Amino acid sequence: MVYEIQKNFLLPNATLLKNLQEDGVLFKIHELEIFYTKITHSQSIKFKSVDGFYYKIIETNDKILEQNQEEQISKKEFEKARKKSIGKSIKKKRYEFKFCSLKSFIEVYNKSKIYILKIFFPTLDEANRFILPYEFKIQKEFDYILDSKFITLYGCDFEQINIEKYFKNIEKNQTFNLKFSGLINAFEGYRIFLFYLFKKLKFYWNLALDKKKEEYFYEFISYADKINIVLLDTEEIFDKNLNTNLSLRFQEIVEKCNIFFQKDENLEELLLFLSSENLQSLFSDFDFFIKENSFYEGLQKDKLFKQILANEFRKKLIFFKKNLLKNFENEKFSRSFSELLIFLEYFCNFFDIKSLNKLNEKFFLFETREKMIVKMIKKREKFFKLISRSNKGLKIYKGY
Repeated sequence: MVYEIQKNFLLPNATLLKNLQEDGVLFKIHELEIFYTKITHSQSIKFKSVDGFYYKIIETNDKILEQNQEEQISKKEFEKARKKSIGKSIKKKRYEFKFCSLKSFIEVYNKSKIYILKIFFPTLDEANRFILPYEFKIQKEFDYILDSKFITLYGCDFEQINIEKYFKNIEKNQTFNLKFSGLINAFEGYRIFLFYLFKKLKFYWNLALDKKKEEYFYEFISYADKINIVLLDTEEIFDKNLNTNLSLRFQEIVEKCNIFFQKDENLEELLLFLSSENLQSLFSDFDFFIKENSFYEGLQKDKLFKQILANEFRKKLIFFKKNLLKNFENEKFSRSFSELLIFLEYFCNFFDIKSLNKLNEKFFLFETREKMIVKMIKKREKFFKLISRSNKGLKIYKGY
């Protein structure tokens, strides 16, 4: 019998496994390690070790062609392939058994000690009718395909995201280290990111009003611009009309502050603008916008944050390269530069892509944009090659 349909459940701990062992259930126990060297929508290449035996598996997403081509390989070939692996390898112990005559696994992921119950069904109808016993005490049933490919890309941090806890930590700690779970959805991920930027903006706003130093004014403008850029990227994550309204208001802040500096206007006028009721009103509206958890949702709110970011990252790399080739002194280039810098600053390490990290380290960590551009022109071929490789690495998230 071919088992094609599966249901996946998150277990809270090892209790179910221990109870089944005490009840005399017979298990086949296997040690597995899995990694991928290629992931695309049409084909993936997976390497797997099972109890000391090694395999190369080509998975083809085509109804006409054979789906899996598997060959046994040597340990030397396995270790050689590891050098080209995407992300980190997955190590787990599998306990295989029969439950109600159905093929079943309990898989224990070594690093995080996550326990997953998988049950396989011969038909979709049987899967839909199946109900787990209450005694199993599952934490959740997954509504997506939980395979090695998915875990390679998004990890296995299945704990419920407590967004209020994020907000409190950001409120308390000005040096909060911004980190995201690979499984957080776009709505919550962008809310956390925007709240982080907003707290930075208010921090420098207070410093600018108090100390009246130019560097604090510029930091305030910088964060207002970042929020404006992010809002422009999130029209399908949040309510589009409100998103556009807030984006325009932050854009106005940037433009008005820049006018004050360009014309060398009186400092008092700038301070009056920064302490105006209009600005206070924007802060109040934006704070409510971020903290509201349902009213302002957009069509793509439930998509994975990491997947949405990968797509946006690719766009920014492509547009930056295009504008650099055309004219690196025009306004479009300046804007695409700002957009790319935001993503490199905050999300480069979110993706375990060597070429992307190298691109950032070699070309974008200089003090000024002018120095960055000089390096890009001087090492033009290497720069474009890293952009191409980074784009390819980010593309694997498309469709998964």
